[in-house]
This record gives sequence, C-alpha cells and structure tokens, in this order.
Amino acid sequence: MILGHKRKKIDVFINFGNDNILHKEFLAKPGISALDALAEVADIEFTGDESATGHDGAVVTAINGFKVDISHFWMYYIFDKNKAGWAIPMCTPDLFRVTGNTRIAWRYHIANNPKEMQRYGPLSTKSCISKIKRCNRQF
Repeated sequence: MILGHKRKKIDVFINFGNDNILHKEFLAKPGISALDALAEVADIEFTGDESATGHDGAVVTAINGFKVDISHFWMYYIFDKNKAGWAIPMCTPDLFRVTGNTRIAWRYHIANNPKEMQRYGPLSTKSCISKIKRCNRQF
C-alpha cells in the first residue's frame, strides 16, 4: 500500500457468445478506467477519442480477435450491488473510473437482434448459465 492507495479487486467478464465466458480477476489501483481493466486481461483494439467526428471517448473494436463489423458490436456493463445489478454506463470505457471493488462485463452482441440485447444481460444466455448472480432487470 502506497500513501493509502489500497489496490481494489476487479473482476472482468468477457462474453464471446455461445456460452463462452472468460473471467479474469486482478488487483489494481483505484481510478483506472474500464478500458484499462479490459487491456489487463485481453488483447484489445479500440479507436480513441474522435470528438471532431462525433464520438467522445474510446470505442472498443476488437477483443481477443472478435471484431466489430456491420452485424456485431461490443457493449460493456458495470455491476452495482447498491442498485438493480448490471447497468450500462452512460460513458465510454476510457471515461468510467473504477473506485472500488468492481465487476465489469463485456458482451459481443449481434446488431441485427435487438431483443437479445434487451432480454439478456451481459453474462446470461438463453440457457440462463452465468457464473455470477444474474440480475432480473431487462436491459
């Protein structure tokens, strides 16, 4: 511990689809971003802040070789045990700061299937297999 900055436990879940969920846990200094946490556990590609062209902040374009395309995209979620469970942050992952023990989940979504995104959270599947508590809230 340096100057009272105790490291926090971060759980990162990555749902590649087809019941393929990767879970990594590590200790990090408070204040790292969700993007930094993802980079700790996976090989990622992202576009940086392009405020001049319309988006503020980083956008993840690939995780471990699973790339975004016209029909797929990556979405991240944060688990907040003080609220309804999994929630979609209202900022890009480089702007979300980890302040305590945190669970971050990334899911590879199919863009032409909006019901999948609304019905299933970041980790659950049609067979309702998840490695941690499932939130009943509909996303």
